[in-house]
Amino acid sequence: MRCSKSDVVRVFALFGLLLSFGLPVVVAQEEEESPEAKQYREDYDRLQKALGVTDPLKRADLLYALMKDRPNSKVIDYAQGNYLLVLENLSKAEKYPQVITLAERFLRLRPRVGETYYFYGAALKNQQRYPEAISALAKCSVTKNSASRKAREFLEYVYRSQNSGSLIGLDKVLKKAQAEMGQ
Repeated sequence: MRCSKSDVVRVFALFGLLLSFGLPVVVAQEEEESPEAKQYREDYDRLQKALGVTDPLKRADLLYALMKDRPNSKVIDYAQGNYLLVLENLSKAEKYPQVITLAERFLRLRPRVGETYYFYGAALKNQQRYPEAISALAKCSVTKNSASRKAREFLEYVYRSQNSGSLIGLDKVLKKAQAEMGQ
């Protein structure tokens, strides 16, 4: 079957017609994107880029930068959760100095994230920095978070190891932590 010259002209005319109607619609959609939608898309792309990085320290740096630059972003909770996963994985790998550094930096940015205190306290304990570990674990245990129960148990264990098996005085540590956390 052969195409006549008029068939080719009709196809090109139809194609041109589709382009002339379709192209302005695409351009109009791009122009109509709200500033909030644009910011969300940029934040999401930035988050995905960070999650694609295999080096945990570089990933943590990118996540931290996103949370610092855009504290009210709609992806902040997801970025925070992934930052905590980096801390957890470094803890499991027994890279305690790195956990301490990352946790301290994150706590300066978001001091009310209780789970961070758990990883921080555990790393401090493993570096034999017991008073600091007890303080961090107490802060985690007095805030409402997914690690508070585990932090309380670990706090009691560390406290007993430093106080001849006694929990006497732990209540003062917890009250101080509550005051510092605004609880």
